Amino acid sequence: MKAVSLLDDEELRAAGVSEEEAARPEYAEAAARPEGNRAVDSVRTKVDVRRERILRDSRLNPARVTAATGEANVSDASDSPFTTERFGAQNGQGGLGDQGGQGDEGGQGDQGGQDDQPWFELWNVQQGLWVQHQLGESRADSNLPLWHHLHETLDVAAFRKAVSFLVDRHQALRLSFQDTADGPRQRVLPVHDLEVPLVDLTGAADPESELERIIRIENATAFDDLGTPPVRVKIYRLASDHHCILANLHHIISDGTSMSILLRELLLSYRSCAAGEEPQLAPLPTAFDTFVRGRQQWLSGAQSKSMEAYWLDQLAAPLPRLRIGDYDAPADDVVNETLEFGVEADITEGLRALAKDLHVTLHILLLSAFVVALRDLSSDDDIVVCVPFFGRDTKDMEGMIGNFVNPLPVRMKMSGSDAFDDVVRRARNTSIGSYANSRYPFTRLLEQVEAEARPGRNPVFSSAFQFTRFLPPAKQTSQLDLCLYGKPDGERLSMRFNYNSRRLAKSEIQEVQSGFQTVLLQILGDRAIALDSLSEPLRQARRTMQAAPRSGRRLGTLRGSRPTTPDA
Repeated sequence: MKAVSLLDDEELRAAGVSEEEAARPEYAEAAARPEGNRAVDSVRTKVDVRRERILRDSRLNPARVTAATGEANVSDASDSPFTTERFGAQNGQGGLGDQGGQGDEGGQGDQGGQDDQPWFELWNVQQGLWVQHQLGESRADSNLPLWHHLHETLDVAAFRKAVSFLVDRHQALRLSFQDTADGPRQRVLPVHDLEVPLVDLTGAADPESELERIIRIENATAFDDLGTPPVRVKIYRLASDHHCILANLHHIISDGTSMSILLRELLLSYRSCAAGEEPQLAPLPTAFDTFVRGRQQWLSGAQSKSMEAYWLDQLAAPLPRLRIGDYDAPADDVVNETLEFGVEADITEGLRALAKDLHVTLHILLLSAFVVALRDLSSDDDIVVCVPFFGRDTKDMEGMIGNFVNPLPVRMKMSGSDAFDDVVRRARNTSIGSYANSRYPFTRLLEQVEAEARPGRNPVFSSAFQFTRFLPPAKQTSQLDLCLYGKPDGERLSMRFNYNSRRLAKSEIQEVQSGFQTVLLQILGDRAIALDSLSEPLRQARRTMQAAPRSGRRLGTLRGSRPTTPDA
């Protein structure tokens, strides 16, 4: 276990987009900011929408909800993508610039009793997380834990004061959830006294091993009652000059960017409190409840209608399904495994140069290679891949804690005569269109698209791609069949496939890996290579892998026997 440190503001803004790209006009309103995969898994299928309505209208318990919908229980949440690997290396110092007074978010401190606070609607992926919680499905998988080691004597009173300051500052840390006559709702408690226990481990034979054991237990402990703000903060003392602070938040109130903000502000606030001063953080321009109500009003406006039209056009029927592995495996039987691999330095150098020549980010270049490899393996010329977007599309949201993630479908249509560099340009333009229309909530879109209802599975996409400065933890439970994660790792790239082994065998994932890496090698030699010309190198690479699945399953079908119409 390694200590958590922290991305600075520049890194947070830049994740997924080069400085050159970020400066271009098309990125002015929506920078490409991928986020963790958990929010993708919480979005509702049409069956989930039915479940939510049942929960809302008849207050059924999870078992009766399952029976009423006629579907098996769904286990589609993923382990937290935001533990130690989520953050960079700034150790909580700097990155804030000039700062004035604190500015409480929404000014809730002087309001009346807890029961007097108004309820307001859940926003976007919060809805799916609420339904998942009500169904009792893998509740601990919605935890977002982080921990940070301080090799110093800790002023416990000052640390608790810093925590209290941040609870008062951020409305999301005071959110309470409840099922009401109007459906699931949330409200901001005016006051929440969060206890911060000190756990002394100095008497343990091996304090660090004991800490690891305790953190594993903490990470697996669910927030069963969302009526109380789902936040836990603890201090672990390993020695008089060694402490570990742990924060655990439910994903319904937080996301990966929020965890970065929380750690940075907690450390800065603690330094101020320990010095006998009030924390001096920049005032927050808006409040979480104001944001949600504003977005709900925005949904009835002209810009929302325009974005809705864009997405309905992008996701016009028939939507393809990715035909790899055992597509018809039971949806509630999910066992996720991983396959890690690297892209060596010389290839990475060539890819960076190629991306620069094509005026795209490495994210776009790798995404293009991924969909081309999937096309060859699945025999699909039409593929939809999810790219999680961090959802903070205005400067007012930059310092807020909350869950703002919005999954973006990137639909790629290709043909054998397409040159690879044309695919890259198409991926770039499609991604820019997705980012420009990223404000429209994906959960609302799901209610309108014509897609086959697939219990426990996302009806729009079954694969995801994410290239950021971190890799999520190795084990996840996801309704998506296949996710490819990547990050820079010095002069090379670290990559990881996360896949559902109930639908895909390891040998099949090795074929996907082989295809992806073969595409990378081929495009370094010829950026304009036709996709049809890639077929033979890809076939040879699969032979080299000797990846015939022991189960007898095959990846997709031969392109010559591909049906002329999608079967989704």
